[in-house]
Amino acid sequence: MPVFAFLYRPTRPLTEAELAERTQRIRVWALALREAGQILVVSAFDEGCCVLKHDGGVQGTGDSALAGCTLVSAASLPDAIALAADFPGRAFGTDVEVRAVKTFLPPVSAQPA
Repeated sequence: MPVFAFLYRPTRPLTEAELAERTQRIRVWALALREAGQILVVSAFDEGCCVLKHDGGVQGTGDSALAGCTLVSAASLPDAIALAADFPGRAFGTDVEVRAVKTFLPPVSAQPA
């Protein structure tokens, strides 16, 4: 089944109460999708990042526009978009970018012996 990445981009700061509520809602959503066999990986990014430029430079950018990503399996892009549309973080101002993933090098455990 095809794999899609959901890339999360927060659009506004949240209060501590909003963060707690968002986290709980996302946890319930992710566990349900994992139970259904659709979530492969859920990752949240630490604050701050560094960009290694193609010309050899290094740019400390502080906070990243990306908050995390999730890899899901879905039959098609429209199906992946339907899953992303239900992402609870959207109610808290998080945009979700949905991208098809082309596997370049599978995990070691997935390679034939």
